[in-house]
Amino acid sequence: MNLYVIQVKTGKEDTYIKLWESRKGHQPLRIFWLRKELMIRKNGHTHKGLKSIFPGYLFLEAEQIDPDTFQEFRRIHFFSRFLKADENIYPLPPEEARKIYELAKYGRVIGQSKVIYNEQDRIVVIDGPMKGLEGQIVKVDRRKKRAKVRLSLYNNAYLIDFGFELLEGTEEVKNNVG
Repeated sequence: MNLYVIQVKTGKEDTYIKLWESRKGHQPLRIFWLRKELMIRKNGHTHKGLKSIFPGYLFLEAEQIDPDTFQEFRRIHFFSRFLKADENIYPLPPEEARKIYELAKYGRVIGQSKVIYNEQDRIVVIDGPMKGLEGQIVKVDRRKKRAKVRLSLYNNAYLIDFGFELLEGTEEVKNNVG
């Protein structure tokens, strides 16, 4: 099964999926949209919020996209294009698709990772969606409890904010890490 990327109007991802699923006699293709849970501080108050990981992008599982299927997608309101380009519809490269599936295993709404800081003051991911992506962490904001992670789609890099929960650096946690 290949993984394709559909670009839709930003903010209309959920609407597009519902429109696709409501069609009569549609092909049973799986379309999904990844969102993340972040702690958002506004006016001195902190609350949980949901944001799209890749705003305006949906993921489609299919063996291939034939011309009829392509036309079905185009007819639905808010459709922009298939990536790489409508004329050259290619599945995501295997390594990039693997990372998307790794994120998707945490559900359609990805929670926060659990992290600690080691003796060199570097972030160590204990559990959660950033596990395995430590080498792609570009920036850490301790105050906001967010980390910018470099992910790519079709070899184009995107910086994605992921939230994290800082575990107090107990000796037991540090000993389990290494």
